[in-house]
Amino acid sequence: MSQNRADQKLRVLMTGAAGTVGTALWSAWEAENRYQLTLVDLREIEGATSTCNQGDIRDCDQMKTLCQNQDVLVHLAYVRHQDFTRLPEELTDIGTSMLLFEIARQAGVRKIVYASTNHVTGWNERLAQPADSSWMGIPPKFSTAEQFRPDGWYGAMKGMAEIAGRYLVDAHDLRFISIRIGSFNGTSEPSGIRHCSTLLTPRDCAQLFARAVDYHGAVKYLITYGTSGNTDGYQLGFMDIRPAVEILGYRPQDNLIKTHRHLFD
Repeated sequence: MSQNRADQKLRVLMTGAAGTVGTALWSAWEAENRYQLTLVDLREIEGATSTCNQGDIRDCDQMKTLCQNQDVLVHLAYVRHQDFTRLPEELTDIGTSMLLFEIARQAGVRKIVYASTNHVTGWNERLAQPADSSWMGIPPKFSTAEQFRPDGWYGAMKGMAEIAGRYLVDAHDLRFISIRIGSFNGTSEPSGIRHCSTLLTPRDCAQLFARAVDYHGAVKYLITYGTSGNTDGYQLGFMDIRPAVEILGYRPQDNLIKTHRHLFD
């Protein structure tokens, strides 16, 4: 951010703003009057007082316009494809993300905060489970930021976008922070034992993404998992949030292992 804007609110463009995560973020940030927000989604964004736009992030002209005069891009949107081989001429999620990243870079955006997923390393969890079993609380391999072991095309494309972010940092001196969300249901209530390890509650989500938006330290490329502070000192969540805690200053307020784990015994 330039010095002449140092005393002004950051200008933040958020894609996927009508989704569950997006709604949690802008509603908390509006309540704090934290940023100058511009929101965009395919669907109508209901209840926001910020500048709202209904549109497709694959629309280059619209995104070129929206990326102008923005400091940070918070990219939450995901382009869904049930079978992307049926329409090979259409942009997949990774193609859309790369296009948006380059549009943002050319428009002068200096930081991208990216909503990634635990599915980038989802195979770690599968390795711990019998082939015919759902998650039963057996701890999977501990997943850390440098690992890429996707359990499907969703996780693979999210991981590819993180690699694209690495290029932007090295070649163009942008900042790129990826948050691999564990689980998010828009509430602070886990729906099962797995959520006690993976859930990111709305208030912790708003804090974590805000820490990423605000961060201006020495680290320009960062991947962290996004969960609440789920540990009781003995049982730990299996997704590594240490980069968020140690670098971004994230201080989760909720701990589902401590408060809810006993409900699923």
